[in-house]
Order: sequence, then structure tokens, then C-alpha cells
Amino acid sequence: MIVREYCPVAKICAASLIVLLLGGCSLLPRVPGWDKVGGETGIFRDRKADYLKAETLPRTEVPAGMDSFIIDDLLVIPDVPEGAQQQAFLDPPRPRAIEGRSDREVVIQRMEERGWVIVDVSPSQVWPRIRDYWRQNEVEITFENPSAGLMETGWFTLEGNVATQERFRVTVETGFQDNSAEIRLLHMESARGTPVIVQMPFPATSMNAETEYTVLSSLSSYLADVADLYQASSVSFLAGSINSTGKATLINTEGGNEILQLRADYNRSWAAVGRALLRNGAEIVTQDVGQGTYDVVYTPGLKPVGEEQEEGFFHQVWTLGGLFGGGDDLPSYNLRLQLLKAGDSIEVLAAPIAPVEGEAASTASKSLLELLRNTIA
Repeated sequence: MIVREYCPVAKICAASLIVLLLGGCSLLPRVPGWDKVGGETGIFRDRKADYLKAETLPRTEVPAGMDSFIIDDLLVIPDVPEGAQQQAFLDPPRPRAIEGRSDREVVIQRMEERGWVIVDVSPSQVWPRIRDYWRQNEVEITFENPSAGLMETGWFTLEGNVATQERFRVTVETGFQDNSAEIRLLHMESARGTPVIVQMPFPATSMNAETEYTVLSSLSSYLADVADLYQASSVSFLAGSINSTGKATLINTEGGNEILQLRADYNRSWAAVGRALLRNGAEIVTQDVGQGTYDVVYTPGLKPVGEEQEEGFFHQVWTLGGLFGGGDDLPSYNLRLQLLKAGDSIEVLAAPIAPVEGEAASTASKSLLELLRNTIA
């Protein structure tokens, strides 16, 4: 085994040498011949003033029938007024940073043959992407009302289906969180080859739940593929009139308790609460969809270990219970979540299963509701 010893004197000498080298850089312009290297005409000259001489090129003309939603102005040259101090514009605005995979999430959920897609963008952002999906699949859009979040397709046939022809209604509305969107499909079909009327009314529920889910899965995959383009893309100003305020709200009662109000139907709320519990590391002991109850073990302050967390030393420290006295020292509480119908909304209550646990358990109940409010989707 090799043992290396570091001398404090060596560290001081190294630091001093770096300071001297940096200080010497200021003397370089005085060196004879330096102007041929770093001067105004040198090889390594300062080019930041060249920005002022840049010319504006005509905008890219996109051929008819081609998609232009990913074209955006990333670096705009400002107009310099006459007599202005041009020195202020020597440092041009930087273009948007090149990012890796988007952290925007596209999730498809299903419960009792009903499915929906959740996207972490506003309805106005996802609306053009849905239109692009139908256009790429050569499906005609016969009706759309972005302000109401409604879109209807014409009749078409799915690949491999020789028996029926399909038509869909798309509904887009705000999700539980602010600036999120929920997408649903309503399916109708008729025998292939029979005359149909485009204005035929849609049924109350999809005629074929499996066909609906197949197309919904295809749509969600497309939205996930283009998720990285949301920030540099067009939006629908008409769809922007859809309320972007989330459908999950914490309400304080007169008794000082908190209730999580979800403006959605029961099945949608039940699925969303269950998923939020799992995402936040709460252990679901029992659940009863008929009674609307989740019995959970909740540890306030304990962060769940998910696949998205980076592997490494601190990841291992957390999963081992905390090298510094971490997770094992945090108290856990047995809580019951109750979902109750209240008009057009669902109210979620949280309370200790054993009231003798005291004030700390009541505080944990409020903490869990706040966590659900901030993460439910």
C-alpha cells in the first residue's frame, strides 16, 4: 500500500504559483508581438464585438403541409437606437441552454375500463401536440373548440381492423396540479363499409373500451416523445382560456382541521390518491375502494427511494437508514384517509387510526394532506 503525505508548505507554494500566473496574464498585452496573437487582429482576438455587425436573415419558410411547431427564435438581435451606447450590447443575450431529457412527465392511468393521460404541461401547450398527433396519422379533425377543450375526429380505420371504422372525441382539461393537463378519449364505431354521418352524436361512454385504450396509449407515447419540445414550441392561445388552476385545494374547516378537495369524480380521485401515496413512500396497509379508505403508515420527512434518484454515496446512506442517524429515528404514524363525495367534488380527510397517538399524529395527518396536495396527479 502506498501512503501519500501532503505537506502544508507545498500547498502554500502551489497556491502562490497560481496567483503569480494569473497576475502575469495582465502583463501579456505588453509583450512584443502579442498583438499578432491576442490583439484586435490576432488569432485569438476578442470577438464579442462582432455581434454588433451580425445581419438578420429572413425567417425560415416552411413548405405547405409541413409542421413548424419546433421552430422558435432562440437568439434575437435587439435593435440599437441611434446614438445609443453600443457598449451595453457587447455581451449578446445567450440562447437557451441545451437540455437533456425533459423532466416533464406523461402518465397514462386506467381504472374500471376508463383511461386518461396526465401531462405536466398546461392545456394550451398540449393542445397543438394533440393536433399534430392526428395530422401525422392522417386523421381528419372535423371539430375543435380549444376554449372548451373539445376536439373531434372524422371517421377512419385502425391498421389491422377490417370490421369497424372509428371516430374519437378528445377532452382536454386542467389536472389536479396547476399548469397540468388531463386528456380523455370517447370512442364510437360503426361497421366498416356502412354509410355514416359525421354529425352522429357521441355515446355517453366509449363503445369499445379496448380500442379507446389502444389509441390513448398511442397518443401518450407520442406526447412523451415530444415532451422535450414543449419549451420551444407554439401554444394555443384559444386553449389558454382553459382555467390553469389545479383541481386540488386544501380547505381549512371551522374546527381547525384541513380537508383536501378534489374537483373530479370518485374513480379519478381514488386512483390519484393511491398513486400519490406510493410516489411519496407511504406504506398502504389496507385499502377499500367501496368504503373509500386507505390505511397507511406515514413517516413525515422520510424521502422515498425512487428510480429517478441518482445512485451514489448519499443514496446508499439514505437506504441504509442514515449514516448520520437518519431514517430510523423518524417517527411513523398509522393514518386513515377517507374519500367522501361532496356534490361534484371529492373530499379527502386524514386522521390517526389510534387517537391516543396524540397531537403529533394529528400534525402528521395535516402534513400528509399537504404532501398529497403538492404531488397528486
